[in-house]
Amino acid sequence: MNNTDKGWANIMDANKPYKFNLTFPANVDYIPAIRKYIAEVLQVLHFSQQFAFRSEVVVDEICYNAIMYGSQSVNAVVGITCIIYNDRIEIQVDDEGGNTDDVQRLKAVLEKDSMLSEEEKTGKGLGLQIVKLLSEDIQVTVGDCNKTSIQIMRKK
Repeated sequence: MNNTDKGWANIMDANKPYKFNLTFPANVDYIPAIRKYIAEVLQVLHFSQQFAFRSEVVVDEICYNAIMYGSQSVNAVVGITCIIYNDRIEIQVDDEGGNTDDVQRLKAVLEKDSMLSEEEKTGKGLGLQIVKLLSEDIQVTVGDCNKTSIQIMRKK
């Protein structure tokens, strides 16, 4: 084991998870770089390629929704926090607030059973259903001015 490996082992101590925050403009062109960065960090921290790829799918969908439905101003930003433990990743995506209808639709999609009706398969919400299938836990918090925070937990 070289010094680099010992350093990562200390970071991944169960009592000391690896945590980072990113903030980026609410523009979908930034999503590929954000999701790729998170996947590469996971692989460096010895998560499987499959786990990293599926985490990319989750990050892509949640960030896309934050931009499309939770970022109304031209100068809007999206914040993402990742906390990586030995056995899981916790992701939180925060937007600056969308309109009330979009927030209600988000809550409705997340509260539904994972079985989709034919109407839902062709409409909005399919991406969030995939996130639900790939995640052990999803929590949504809506604050002042419809600022939305989505917390996701994925286990190895």
